[in-house]
Amino acid sequence: MIHRVKEVSVILLALILYVGSPITFAEPTVEIGAIRMETEANVPGVPGDTEDSLEAKVSETEDHKQKKYETVIAPIPSRNPLLGWVLGVPVMIMYKPANADPQDQVWITGAFGFYTENDSWGAGLFQRSSFGGDKWRVMGALFHADLNYDYYGIGGGGGDRSILLSQPTSLVMAEALRRIAPSLYVGLRTVYAETEVRPDIPAEILPPWISPEDLRVDFTIATLNPRLQYDTRDSEFYPKNGYFIDADVAISRQGIGANADYEKYDVSVNNYLPLGQSGVLASRLNIKYADNDAPFFVYPAFGMGADLRGYQTGTYRDRFLIAAQAEYRHRFTPKIGAVAFAGVGSVAPDFAKWGTTLPSVGVGFRWVIAPKNDIGLRVDFARGRDESIFYVGIGEAF
Repeated sequence: MIHRVKEVSVILLALILYVGSPITFAEPTVEIGAIRMETEANVPGVPGDTEDSLEAKVSETEDHKQKKYETVIAPIPSRNPLLGWVLGVPVMIMYKPANADPQDQVWITGAFGFYTENDSWGAGLFQRSSFGGDKWRVMGALFHADLNYDYYGIGGGGGDRSILLSQPTSLVMAEALRRIAPSLYVGLRTVYAETEVRPDIPAEILPPWISPEDLRVDFTIATLNPRLQYDTRDSEFYPKNGYFIDADVAISRQGIGANADYEKYDVSVNNYLPLGQSGVLASRLNIKYADNDAPFFVYPAFGMGADLRGYQTGTYRDRFLIAAQAEYRHRFTPKIGAVAFAGVGSVAPDFAKWGTTLPSVGVGFRWVIAPKNDIGLRVDFARGRDESIFYVGIGEAF
């Protein structure tokens, strides 16, 4: 324990020297760091760029005599606020096994790799399955990434004051959900990972008794995540009607191998309403909260998910986050569409203490690249409080 306190103190001293003025930090223990891996959220390794884009549902009226699988191979460039331009190659096979129940969701087997303009890279495998007439939903993933990203401290409006961090992570995740009532699922996710944080600080500005190697800190991630989902969407790639409610608590305990005890809460409510024959009004409310002992990487931050677009990752980060947004989606043809969106949110040091109001507005273009499962290429331009950001990715924002 004394060694760890000394290690943390050295890091804080070096970071203050590097930035030139104090920044508030939480205890540096990691859950997942800069990588978000959510069942309902991102393609692993491309944080915040593909929300709700790895699930598919086959209509009960589908002709099962037709081809039962669809392959998506998309070696396309994309852009992520955290990593810059990304060259990624996701490969997904969506299919129904021969013995699958007609009510089961489409199974997904996938692999992916990516490399970014800031020399980050990652690769992984994932599998999603559904059993017993969609009574059971099971998912697993293996992932390794070496990410480089800017850390702006805790609070809002980091501006140009940031620290470059390098963070290699190896992660394994497993999840099982069971339907206990119509459209209602409960279950558990487990996450285990080994990661480290290395501040990129020039050796010449450090005191002579501190070397860059002294600043490296290793962490073990181990969480149990009870989950609840309520899902009445008519489709999972491009819903036009229904609700998707997801509640998650990440519980980290030293007794199961983690470095620190903390909890992080995440609740989101998505709603979809059809407008005419070709329009959809999608809305989303998201609330996140991390307790006092959570590490700074785990603190909620804009730019790491779908809430809100138009913000560099981590410039607004704190223990409490709230965001609401709405998006109008219109299909001009079965393959071509456009969207317009707007939202508002805030981060704060405590629950329900509203801080600086953060707006978000933007427009986007959609091109369906996998028509059987209605998977689209997403191109968005968003304006936040401080800057405008251009996005390219796969799947709807939420």
